[in-house]
Amino acid sequence: MKSKKLAGRKLWSAVPMLLLMAVIFSFSAKTAAESSKSSNVFVEVLMDERLPWVEPDNPVRQESMRETLSFLVRKCAHMTEYAVLAMLALYWLFSFSIPYGIRCGLAVVICACYAAGDEYHQTFVPGRSGELRDVLVDTAGALLGILFATLLGIMIKRWKKRLKAQPVDMPQKKEGGV
Repeated sequence: MKSKKLAGRKLWSAVPMLLLMAVIFSFSAKTAAESSKSSNVFVEVLMDERLPWVEPDNPVRQESMRETLSFLVRKCAHMTEYAVLAMLALYWLFSFSIPYGIRCGLAVVICACYAAGDEYHQTFVPGRSGELRDVLVDTAGALLGILFATLLGIMIKRWKKRLKAQPVDMPQKKEGGV
């Protein structure tokens, strides 16, 4: 009975990771035009804010800024997706009895392999291509996600330790009365 419960826990803890993988796959299945349209929404919001470095009467400069912002938005999206994916992979790997360092390494390897497969998948989508640079950006995002999760875990442990170390103030009884 205990092994069935443990197997169920391992399976269910993988579900969030697998769902995010499906979302990433669906983003990658979009054509180049659809993908650009999605990311350019954020770029247009930034451009509409009349950022100080964008010269309103210089269309060449505006287009150059639009392309730069589009590149940055896309790469930040890649890093964020894979940072979250790495944290979800780490969550799943907690259901196994493996040392923390190995767990972290496995989470990054899972993300790097998925990123490589995702880039390969994009070679079959019209207007898209698989880029080694994107695999590296995704893997860097995974590393940042693991770093964030590790630092957060350390902070929580220290916070709990401080709470245990603080004496609890007990209310004093009043003398001479009820």
